[in-house]
Amino acid sequence: MPRTPQFANPKDREIYDVHRRYIEAMEGRLDSISDGSKDHYLRILSTLTEKLATPTKPLGEIIGEIMSEAAPLLFQAMQR
Repeated sequence: MPRTPQFANPKDREIYDVHRRYIEAMEGRLDSISDGSKDHYLRILSTLTEKLATPTKPLGEIIGEIMSEAAPLLFQAMQR
């Protein structure tokens, strides 16, 4: 059984817990998501992960870039 990491900062623990719940929620929805939506989601999630892997890149900059890249996909999804 995997061990849960210990965090000195309670906020870090909250973030970790939310990430775990997010994964569970998305896994529960995968069967009901269309392949087209999965393609968009995977592209955005992959890009976000690559950007987050650069430790010197400020989070505010990452958010701005992701929002501009994801905005057209979000508007498309809202129009369906």
